[in-house]
Formats: sequence, structure tokens, C-alpha cells
Amino acid sequence: MQRAAPLLTSRPPGRHWRGYLTLLIVALVVLVWIYRETAWSLVALWQRSETYAHGFMIYPVSLYLIWRERRYLGSITPCPSALALAVFAALGLGWMVAQSAGVQVVAQYMFVAMIPALTAAILGLRLARAIAFPLAFTLLAVPFGEIFIMPLINFTADFTVLALQLTGIPVFREGNHFTIPSGNWSVVEACSGLRYLIASLTLGCLYAYLTYRSRLRQLVFIALSIVVPIIANGLRAYLIVLLGHLSNMRLAVGVDHLIYGWLFFGLVMLVLFWAGSYWREDGPVTAKRKAAAPNGTARIAVVPPRRTAVIAVAALAIAWAPHAYLHLLERQTFNPAPAALALPQAIGPWTAVSPVAELRPSSPGAASTVMQEYRSGDRVVGIYIAFFRNQHQGAEAVSSRNLLVDGNRRSWSVTGESMRNLALANAPGSVRQSRLLRGTRYLLAWQWYWLGDAQTANAYRAKWLQAKQRLLGTGNDGANIVVFAPYDTHPSQAVSTMESFLADAAPTIRQSLQQAGEQR
Repeated sequence: MQRAAPLLTSRPPGRHWRGYLTLLIVALVVLVWIYRETAWSLVALWQRSETYAHGFMIYPVSLYLIWRERRYLGSITPCPSALALAVFAALGLGWMVAQSAGVQVVAQYMFVAMIPALTAAILGLRLARAIAFPLAFTLLAVPFGEIFIMPLINFTADFTVLALQLTGIPVFREGNHFTIPSGNWSVVEACSGLRYLIASLTLGCLYAYLTYRSRLRQLVFIALSIVVPIIANGLRAYLIVLLGHLSNMRLAVGVDHLIYGWLFFGLVMLVLFWAGSYWREDGPVTAKRKAAAPNGTARIAVVPPRRTAVIAVAALAIAWAPHAYLHLLERQTFNPAPAALALPQAIGPWTAVSPVAELRPSSPGAASTVMQEYRSGDRVVGIYIAFFRNQHQGAEAVSSRNLLVDGNRRSWSVTGESMRNLALANAPGSVRQSRLLRGTRYLLAWQWYWLGDAQTANAYRAKWLQAKQRLLGTGNDGANIVVFAPYDTHPSQAVSTMESFLADAAPTIRQSLQQAGEQR
């Protein structure tokens, strides 16, 4: 049996598109409905955060860019692609792993990438290449960048302190807090420059596509749209601190702080685009495409509609499969029993005492939490455990919503973080170490995760363990553990105290978590 050859028709170019577009639109609507929870999480973030509000404009801009090429696209005959269908299937598996691990941003990327992959599967790779940028541009709709907040904060603090020192202003720095003769300053999340960076990258990509045809020039300008706002944000922070210092803290310390920041950013972007305009080379490709588009009737090879419909149905079945599998696993592993954690009043030489450190970690969505401080002689140590049952988005052991300190100005502030290796039996191999400051008091905290019988301080490994548990159907419980101790002059005092406590308490901690996980 021979495969049917494509049909040849004499219809005007563009008319053969109607059936394909109808099929594509229906398939995209069904895809969004299948992944409606992920799609809604995108919209919710666009609504909730000014940093990601640009997401509402990404798809209209992408559609406009495709519309600009309509004459050229009309000369291309759609042809379904099995290769694009395979990519679509891989993205579906990626979504399933990310969703099971509770990594929302990766799940969102997988879902958004499935839209151009589905487009390529139904309309073909040649057409997908013709609109590669508009399709890739949709990836900027995903709210991404929280992972860069701390590096950006650190860079801004380093830049500001160095600039102040170079201009002769004395600075005393403690983490991301610093003091100058006129007052105290802190580089917080709003000062990280993430909002400027995302806005610059989005505009830079669009400008590079519309202005340049050389791939090298496009990449160079996009790179500049990343580097320039990072440096500019450090300069902005320095100028704001300098303005506050010179005005004796009367200017740039309130709402005008943000106003000056956006005005400065607007000026930086204007200069960047003005400089980029000197190397513009728009026009030749558009003219070439117009010349390639036929004006009269032409004999066009059209793939039988049945083959395209089969590809579309197969794609939607592939899209539905991982969603259905996760739903089945959730029903099988769901534990309706309430969780209860408990710690004894005495662990070896350690006896429970009333809280003195006043550390208040926050773990939204935890099924159960317990916090207790212990004393042995003149040594004091505290432990906090947040247990999560049936982990889901917004209630996970590994989440940016889980905070070591509650963020209250009167609370502790984190002045530094690092990883520390441990060589203790029944304890994690490493912990995330945080130094905290409150007035003239110091606190050292160790934090790690428990998933099943595994313990780790690496958030990425913890997410992988969470995904492994869910996909294998072995459970979906986890815990966030914090051990802390005060010190006077050097963190080594607290290190000795916490190591001694964990040597005695590790079996008790493990037993408490296992008992909470076994409750049904």
C-alpha cells in the first residue's frame, strides 16, 4: 500500500488556510482547557504582581507580529509534523515531572512551550520557522526571575557600598543592611532591580527582532538589554542613597524613592534604544518575503485534511495523558488523616524551656508545626519543624513562601547565608546556614528538608525527591526543619551547641516525622 501523495489544487494562496486555522484554534482551546489550572496560575500572577503584569501583552504582541507576515505565510502550505508532535509529547512529560515536584515556574514553561509545539505539529516546521520569534516570544509570558532576586540584591548592595566608599562616604555594612553618617539603608527585594531587568529584556527582545536582521546583532542587543539594567540599577541605588544623604534624609526616602527609580530606568532604556538605532538594518527580509509571496493563483500541494486531523487528535490525547496520570496518583496517595507532630520535654541532657530566641519561622499550608527550645547547662538551642501532608502548590516543604523570619521590622534579619557540611550520624550531610541579627543579638540557624526517609539541604534535590515520591506513588509528605542557637561573638559558639544537640536529637526528630507520616 502506497502513502497518498499530497493533493494539488489551483485555489488562490491563503484559501487552503481556513481549515487548518480552524483546526489549530480548536486544538489550542482544548489544550488550554486541559491545562486550565496551569494557565490560570499564569493569569493570577499577571494580575497579582506588577513585575509580571507585562504578561497580558505578550500574546497580543505575538499575534500582531504573526499578522505582519500574513502575506508571506499565505504562500506556505501547512504540513503536519511528526517531529513537532514528539517535541510536544516531551513537553507534556516535562510538565508532569514539574507538576509532581511542585515547581510551578517549570510547569508553566512546559505549558507555554506546548502552544508553539502544537502549532508546529499541525501547521508544520516550515511555517514554525517563519514565525519562530513570535512563537518564542510567548515564553516571556512566564513569570520568571525570583531565583535571581538574591544575586541581584547582593550585586546592588556591593555596587552601592563600593560607590559610596569611592566618593568618600564612610559605610558600615552588615549583610544587605548598611549605615552611613546620615542614616540606615537596606537593599530589599523591591531594590533588586528584577522588575527593571524583566521589562528591559522583554522590550530588548522585541526591539532586536524589529530592528536587526543579523542574528549576531540581535543577540548582542539582547545581551545589552540584560547587562545594562543590572548595572543601571546599582547606579540608581547609589544615586538614591547619595540624594538622601545630601538632603539629610529628606529626599528619596518615601514614594519619591520609587518615582526616581522609574524615571531613571526610563532614561536608561531611551539611551539604550537610541544607541541601538545606529546599527538598525530592518527592511530587507520583509521586502524579500513580499516578493516571495505569489500574487495570482498557484498550484499548491495540500496535505489531506484527515492526516492533519489525526495529528491534532493525537496531540490532544498526548496532552491529556500526563494530566490524567497525575490525577490518578493523587487519588491513590491522598491521606485524609490530620497530621500531629510532637517533641519530648527532654532529649538526653537537653530539657525543654520557655522560648528566649523569639524566632518565628513561617510555613503557610503546613499540616502541623512544632517549635521548642532546649537548655543544657548554659547552652540554649531551638528546633522548628513544619510537616506538610499531601503537598500541593502553596503547601510544600520546599517553597519560597516558607520564611525563616516573618519579615517584621522588629524581627530578626538575615545577614548572610551559606552551605555547611555535617558529619553526624542520622543528620543531613549538609545544611543551609543563615546568620541572623536583631539589634545587638546574634543567631545562627541551620535549615534542611525531609522527604520520606531522605534528608537534604539542596532545594533542587528536594524537589526531585518530591517528584520521585509522587510519580512512583510512594507518598507525598515532606517537612522543613530548622535548628538554631544564639551566640555572643562568633558563630562557632552556636555551631558547637547545634552539633551537640543534633547528635542527641537526630533519632528523635526522625521518629517524630515518621510517626506523623504513618498517621492515617
